[in-house]
Amino acid sequence: MTKLSDLLPAALSQTGVLRAARAQIVMRDWEEAVGPVLADKTTPDRFESGTVWVSAKGSAWAQELRLHQETVLARLNELAGERGLFKELRVGVRPPRVRQLD
Repeated sequence: MTKLSDLLPAALSQTGVLRAARAQIVMRDWEEAVGPVLADKTTPDRFESGTVWVSAKGSAWAQELRLHQETVLARLNELAGERGLFKELRVGVRPPRVRQLD
């Protein structure tokens, strides 16, 4: 059996792993990125290859977030300290997943 301590250095040397971790940290501050009104109506679900998948509580809120996509992406990248980490928002209308408290 392979030990985690043997796998960890190789995993951390991959930039994709570090970028995904950075994206997850930034998405925890969703309200700071989108503001309190949109944060109340939308929730980031996941990050994959530059795309943030977001749940919205209704079609109007999904559209509102899409209209502000450029600003939101710029703010997310600013919070991450890495230009180009966040490239696209995909917004769907569905009940947001329950956010776990840290």
